Amino acid sequence: MNKPSDILSLSLRLKEATHTIHEDLDKSIMAQGLFSSTDRYRNFVKLQYQFHRDINVLYHHTQLVEIIPDLSARNRYAQICLDMDDLDLSLASTPKPIDAEEASSAIGWLYVAEGSKLGANFLIKLAKKLGFNEAFGARHLAADPGGRGSSWNAFKSAIDHAGFDPALAAEGAQAGFLRVKSYLLAANDKHNAPA
Repeated sequence: MNKPSDILSLSLRLKEATHTIHEDLDKSIMAQGLFSSTDRYRNFVKLQYQFHRDINVLYHHTQLVEIIPDLSARNRYAQICLDMDDLDLSLASTPKPIDAEEASSAIGWLYVAEGSKLGANFLIKLAKKLGFNEAFGARHLAADPGGRGSSWNAFKSAIDHAGFDPALAAEGAQAGFLRVKSYLLAANDKHNAPA
């Protein structure tokens, strides 16, 4: 007899596997007040830049491009670089390596990035209160051309029917959230360091 987890779609399995760490990350971002001032928002954009710099290569992954035809168009790395420029932040050129050559692991990392676009609907409103928008400083928080919901549903549908290894995908997604959390903690440590 199938256990309930045996019949869950990959996207639901990833949601279950990352629920706790995702919730913890969201709370940490809000607890650090990253949208309370321009200075704090700069830290948020920096951590977004670091994560997307690291996963940029995954948006050109040969196997994944075949499964998700618009994958390269979903990449927000270029927009984040422009946001960094708007905020007079320097671009560190060397990505931190990720273990995601295998397609199932890579899709877990991309699940984190693509899913964050839904939360960006809330975050862009906070950024606008600081004077940033889809054309300046918060480009990476803009919705995909087709809209947030339809873009996310298309991504989920593609990964749910592709036959990825759920365990490897979950490991990739957990690693992705942990990577963002590590950058968040590093940004907080620098912010709180004595002058």
